[in-house]
Amino acid sequence: MKNFAIIAAAGSGERLRHSHSKMLIPISGKPLLSYTLAKFEESNKIDEIVLVVRAQDLGKIEQEILKKNDYRKIKNVIIGGPTRQESVYCGLMAIKEEDGVVCIHDGARPLIQKWMIDKPIEMVNNYDGVILAIPAVNTIKRVILEEMLVESTVDRSKFWMVQTPQVFRLRKIKEYYKRAKRDKIKATDDSTILECYGGKVGILRGSEENIKVTSQTDLLLTEILLNRYNFGK
Repeated sequence: MKNFAIIAAAGSGERLRHSHSKMLIPISGKPLLSYTLAKFEESNKIDEIVLVVRAQDLGKIEQEILKKNDYRKIKNVIIGGPTRQESVYCGLMAIKEEDGVVCIHDGARPLIQKWMIDKPIEMVNNYDGVILAIPAVNTIKRVILEEMLVESTVDRSKFWMVQTPQVFRLRKIKEYYKRAKRDKIKATDDSTILECYGGKVGILRGSEENIKVTSQTDLLLTEILLNRYNFGK
């Protein structure tokens, strides 16, 4: 059985207010997406990569990233949908096998490290899926949004902030994604879909450095970390 990776890189990046696609924004001289792809290419746990991109970005990604690097594991580059959930669905349907493991990761998290791929894959036999997350450190308020009024303060020790990669048994996640599409369930991460159907989701403590680039501040922090710790080198 194979271990697959789906790299979700079809986001618009509107919040960055950048003239380029988010995936092509240069960080220390290389496009953001290239750092992410390099880690999965280097991983001895990953056999094949499915890259999901926006239609309008495909040409530039091929020219500026794929043709300039010797990616041997990228077997499929496909066009995503209007939401992340729909893009991941497209990626899953592009995998013809039913058995195996799939690691789903945000292309906009370029600071991924080797253990973040390896450990969840090693753990997944005990679960239907394994996610990375970090404990909430700030005080969390429950808010009545219509009135912008604080309703209560919740116990933050019970709340963790989810990251990617998230790793799943391939047959299970494909089945649940199909059911979610049929049932019109909307989710902002992949493990939520498992939870909706009673799947068993394990959790592994991630890293505060595993930043998802969504703002100019994230870009700045990512560049600092890349230069300081030689991520992606």
